[in-house]
Amino acid sequence: MPWIELEFSKKAVRRAGDYLISGEFDLDTYFESYEALDNWRNSHEYPIQSMLGYFRKKSFEIDSEAVVVRRLKRTPSILAKLKREHGMKLDRMEDIGGCRIVVSTKEKVYEVRDAIVDGRTRNILRRQRDYIKKPKNSGYRGIHLVYRYNGAKKQYSAHSIELQIRSKVQHSWATAVEVVGTFTRQGLKASQGHEAWLNFFKLASIAFEDIENKRLAKSAESKERLELVKYIERLGVIHKLRAFAVSTNHLGRDKKNKNDYFLLILEVDKSNIKVVRYSRHHIGRATKKYAELEKEFKDNKDKDVVLVSAESVHGLKKAYPNYFADTTEFSKNIEKILEANKALHQTSR
Repeated sequence: MPWIELEFSKKAVRRAGDYLISGEFDLDTYFESYEALDNWRNSHEYPIQSMLGYFRKKSFEIDSEAVVVRRLKRTPSILAKLKREHGMKLDRMEDIGGCRIVVSTKEKVYEVRDAIVDGRTRNILRRQRDYIKKPKNSGYRGIHLVYRYNGAKKQYSAHSIELQIRSKVQHSWATAVEVVGTFTRQGLKASQGHEAWLNFFKLASIAFEDIENKRLAKSAESKERLELVKYIERLGVIHKLRAFAVSTNHLGRDKKNKNDYFLLILEVDKSNIKVVRYSRHHIGRATKKYAELEKEFKDNKDKDVVLVSAESVHGLKKAYPNYFADTTEFSKNIEKILEANKALHQTSR
């Protein structure tokens, strides 16, 4: 398989990132900068692939039902992060290439983390963040590891890959944040948007942690829980999530363990998602089409596109439910919360 190599110096990549968020516009410089960004991003494919097998092996040893996938960060997300985070530079961004592991419980998140960190790999662990013990201000929970590629292909030695490890409950929360943010056109994932939705998700995160710790009933009378229930009713959360459901084009026969690439094209205005499948041998064709569509949809808020990889269609839907607007797991957890509070109310009569 022909892997994409970096064709620009790190200085050129940094200049490209700085230019693309500068507000300046010279046609030649713009296209050259966009080309450098595309090439830098796509050159992360090989480092991702080289680490993926190790992550899968360690995950499946702990949880046979683990879902392990990979993705390249979307160009709009890259540019938004460069604008949002003071001092961020394109060549130093650590999550352009990403892998994600979703396991059944919070306990298994830590087991998988330990197995990966303590295992033998040539790649270098540069950073780890525990957002379970110390959640983000948004309420996000999970564990992030950043590895720098240190394999035989020295041309990729500047590339870092971020690994996210989440439990099913944590993943359902993160999925709902993205779905609501996409369909209401708010940057909820970056803690931007309507205060009511931001507060709802912060409170939901606390309640979801109670679900994982099996103390849902015990905390039903807490101030945070009572406030959460009010937000659920005020925002019409369950009804809105159902309304966001999208239809999907026919995906064809599912083939396991193929590690195919999937181009997901979300049409927000039509509540529809198109899925185009590419063989793993056609990564060049897939990344080229991805770049073309990103440019085409650049100023269209009703269109969103991402290129991801998964072992199967089933695994794709489980790992990226946000692109299918699938908030089933999140809704189930919200219903558990409402039932716990309803039961408390009935017994206190």
